[in-house]
Amino acid sequence: MSRLSQCRADAVLAEYDAALADSTLSPRSRRVYRSRVAGYLSWLAGRGAAGADPLADSRAGGAAVREYREWLTGRPVKPTTINATLTALDHFYKHLRVGPVASRREELASGARRILDADEQREFLSALHRVASTRDRAIAHAMLYAGLRAAEVVALDLPDVLLRKGFIVVRDLGTASGRTVPLARQSRPVLRTWLTERTGWPDSGAAEAVFLNQRGGRLTDRSVTDLVARIGSVAGLNGDAGKAFITPQVLRHTFANRLLRGGADIESVARIMGHKRLDTTRRYIGTGTR
Repeated sequence: MSRLSQCRADAVLAEYDAALADSTLSPRSRRVYRSRVAGYLSWLAGRGAAGADPLADSRAGGAAVREYREWLTGRPVKPTTINATLTALDHFYKHLRVGPVASRREELASGARRILDADEQREFLSALHRVASTRDRAIAHAMLYAGLRAAEVVALDLPDVLLRKGFIVVRDLGTASGRTVPLARQSRPVLRTWLTERTGWPDSGAAEAVFLNQRGGRLTDRSVTDLVARIGSVAGLNGDAGKAFITPQVLRHTFANRLLRGGADIESVARIMGHKRLDTTRRYIGTGTR
């Protein structure tokens, strides 16, 4: 890659600052993204190599980001911080109209479990109402206030949502059985609004799925995971070192923890969550806020 002068690095960072100021990202996310990109540009300015411009050529940019990731892994930097940096660089390269650039994320410890505290829940909901679509708000509510898994959200069919009775029927994937999940009072109008809007989506009359993609088909697990991560980034919750990104599992875990801390008995929570063993539900006991 070609050498980047410090003067140009400063100019590019100033342009990115202006773009961040006009973005829908939260103030915290803007600060985090700016810091991560500044570190990357400083690293680029200190590296000299021949080749295409990594800030103008997508292939050279991808190579530079992958090399930067390798450089970070050789330093005392946590995997979550490296992943947060790569997310910021994706945003930066989209701003440059060069990316996003592809780079493999770090593997996180499988036992890591994140639960949103009260302040984080407020920040997440605030971001949800600022930038998300009606459909996305309903999807997030189904996980944060009903504890559904991503796969259960996308598998919902119209007869499964019983707004007047105030519950959702969650089918046991792969079998004919299911469980009944109470629908929180604050979630009912959100779902009702989406179901009304849904009638205007392509092929909605022929589709059984509650949540549709832009072509009128059923959403995928991956699309639900991606939209939750986007909301987490806008809320400024994906940039803190040492924390896992916001995922459907984080919203589901937060729901279970909130029930248990509110005094619900463990058997009822296990039934609502669809846990086959109480030991699974017990993991949420004592997992509180920061």
